[in-house]
Amino acid sequence: MKRHLTPHIPAVDLKKLPILGICGLSGAGKTTLIESLLPSLIADGLLVAVVKHDCRDLQLDRPGKDSDRFYQAGADVFLLGGENFVRLHRDRERRFEMQLAQLAGQYDLVLVEGHGKTPVTKLWLLSEQETDMPTGVEGILQVLARDQEREKKGLEWVRMWLREQQIGIPVWACLLIGGRSSRMGRPKHLIKGENGQTWIDHTVELLEPFTEQVVLSGPGEVPAHLNHLARLPDLPDVAGPLTGILAAMRWQPAVSWLLVACDMPNISSQALEWLLGQRRPGSWGTVPRLREDGFVEPLLAAYEPQSKHYLEALRLSGCLRISQVAKRSKVSTPVIPHSLCRSWSNINTPQELQQSLL
Repeated sequence: MKRHLTPHIPAVDLKKLPILGICGLSGAGKTTLIESLLPSLIADGLLVAVVKHDCRDLQLDRPGKDSDRFYQAGADVFLLGGENFVRLHRDRERRFEMQLAQLAGQYDLVLVEGHGKTPVTKLWLLSEQETDMPTGVEGILQVLARDQEREKKGLEWVRMWLREQQIGIPVWACLLIGGRSSRMGRPKHLIKGENGQTWIDHTVELLEPFTEQVVLSGPGEVPAHLNHLARLPDLPDVAGPLTGILAAMRWQPAVSWLLVACDMPNISSQALEWLLGQRRPGSWGTVPRLREDGFVEPLLAAYEPQSKHYLEALRLSGCLRISQVAKRSKVSTPVIPHSLCRSWSNINTPQELQQSLL
């Protein structure tokens, strides 16, 4: 079997993450605007983090304190408990940008109170002395004057920008072909439909218009013409679908993943369009259900980058049931329209296969 090596993960592009600088000169009203935005954004269901870039006169870590002594000795310092404080050496690999990227994996929005040199996309606030956008400042997308409409305009713009960020997140698909197919008695992904096309060919062909890339998870053999698809090896000590989605998210953590089982030959384009249409800012995944009181369907579902946090927690707990992620409040579980339910039907036995042909 030909197995493709996974490529090197590219550097994180902060412009593609939900990280927004609220920037301006000293006295421009950055703190006031952020404070006014937070209640509405939180009411929208968003989990928001605020970062101050280049804090001045911070008194939490005074000379002589244990934490300062550790820092001066060369260590990065984390004070964790009721109040958290982090102090990192600038010459280490974990620079400011990487810390922001890590926060973006756990929050819907990271607001950075900063200035002209803050290395993020910016909403620039004009001070009373400014009349136009400053020159030489990179990353400014919008400028707000200091007037009575600033808070309203700022909220509307941030909401619009967040929607655009969600749309801009690349969607990739992870197709699971690692099951033993013991009940079927042969590899399910190689079963041919009435048109002579294998289930894996049909699914890949169906997914390609909706995704930037399709990858395969599991050791199953594939037709030679699909050898160009990337193959993800299973994670050690992790079994079932959880190993597939976690391997995918570790490989490419900044994309949204469609997780698709190979034994769903009735998936339609309309079903994929509906599933992806459920994505919205504040939702960390869409794991639908056939009925309001029914089980969730995690093997034709969408997982946003932030859901990696939940899936890693499942692994650490020893729970391999990927459906448990749907119990998290940030994961949406909409009811599938009746006309699309057939797309979520899987076929496990020769009897079910024969019945599906009737």
